[in-house]
Amino acid sequence: MNDIQIKCFLEIAYEKSFTKAANKLYITQPAISRYIAAFEKELGISLFDRTNKQISLTPAGEIYYDFFRRFQVEFENTREKVHDLNCQRQGNIRLGYIVGWSVSSFLPDILRSFSKEFPDISVSVECLEMDELIQALIANKLDVILILDDCLEGIKGIEKQKITEIQRLILYSKFQDLAKKQDLTPYDFRNETFYIVANEEAHNSELEVRNYCKSYGFVPRLKRAPNMESIFASVENGLGVMFFDTWGQNINTSSFKYILLDSNHEISMAWSRSNKSEIVRVLVNEIMAYLNQNKSL
Repeated sequence: MNDIQIKCFLEIAYEKSFTKAANKLYITQPAISRYIAAFEKELGISLFDRTNKQISLTPAGEIYYDFFRRFQVEFENTREKVHDLNCQRQGNIRLGYIVGWSVSSFLPDILRSFSKEFPDISVSVECLEMDELIQALIANKLDVILILDDCLEGIKGIEKQKITEIQRLILYSKFQDLAKKQDLTPYDFRNETFYIVANEEAHNSELEVRNYCKSYGFVPRLKRAPNMESIFASVENGLGVMFFDTWGQNINTSSFKYILLDSNHEISMAWSRSNKSEIVRVLVNEIMAYLNQNKSL
């Protein structure tokens, strides 16, 4: 069992609805159903009575609900105490950003400057998939994240600050036939497969790709991959292309080529509203100020 299974179980029991619980946790109904099915299989019992129109707990489910509710409260309290203690003793800010991004053009300079100003505060970094990044922030496993602004829409309990914009592009392989052509436009990719990550943001990604390609007069052929690493591998080996941006860590390697697009991604930093640490806001402001002064990054 894991945290997400327990959270799904408690939320369904509270809402008495799989749909309402899924909406509250920002996951799809099929996903929450899979989590509960796996949870029930592991426990060896049925947690919910599904014979009536309204979802209700089984007698065994009632017992587990009382236990996990108390466990969750105590666990969150304990984790917050430990986190506060670690912050006091170690002075660590946990920064996360999207896997596949390269931010070495600006982050090392900022961190060196930040370290000189706050020598007792260290910064650790972690790269995650988009949905994992948001969940880590909500679960207080990260203090602040660097992410596409539109991915934060509808997320409750966070503060955010737009810090910059980065240009979008289409990434493709040097091994594709298109790599031999000059002055490519998006329309030249009309027969290619466009890869997107199969996560909770997949629907938004699909709409973004479809709408952009529509403006060039074609309907893209889309294919989902389990993660960014799989997409990079597929594109590198000439199996398709992907929409990305100028922060992509692979765009300047020998295996890839790209064309720049006439649109940008808005980039924001986000942190939990319950995080009262002023030092997190200082780091956000320093990153924003640096990027504003160096807009080519």
